Amino acid sequence: MKYIFCIITLLSSISISFSQDDDLILGQSHYVTIAAYYDLSDPTGVNMDLNLWGFVKLPGRYRVPVNTTFLDLMSYSGGPTDESNLEDIRILRNGNDPTKKPEIIKLNYDDLLWNNKVSTQPRINPVLQPGDVVIVLKEYRFSFREDVGFYLSVLTTTISITLLIITITKN
Repeated sequence: MKYIFCIITLLSSISISFSQDDDLILGQSHYVTIAAYYDLSDPTGVNMDLNLWGFVKLPGRYRVPVNTTFLDLMSYSGGPTDESNLEDIRILRNGNDPTKKPEIIKLNYDDLLWNNKVSTQPRINPVLQPGDVVIVLKEYRFSFREDVGFYLSVLTTTISITLLIITITKN
């Protein structure tokens, strides 16, 4: 009876210790982002509002001068984060205008930051339009180093339970 109580106590303490890691199991990000409005407008010129979503340093709503390009907006936002997927950047155009067909423009700037060899082909650097939504997605990179803590805790728990069972069966 004493051994059954020990096993139940051990199993309940394991479940309690992993209850703090629910966000890791569900795949949620650890970054806390706050919605923001950035006014980079030209006080003497014509300006427009657009949105920048996703994995950039300063996502939010931007008021910028007309003729602002995609790369200008990325510079205003502080650039992409380490988790950014620069192979599949999307610009949603005419998303709020019911009279026009929504258009999605896809951009690829991956080799500029992540590859050793940079392509010399000309790139699309579109001029943004009022109401555009620029979306920088997350790239899921598998790294065993990030998951070592999880695997190590599972391994030590398995070894502990195995040793407990071996000890119980010897007595």
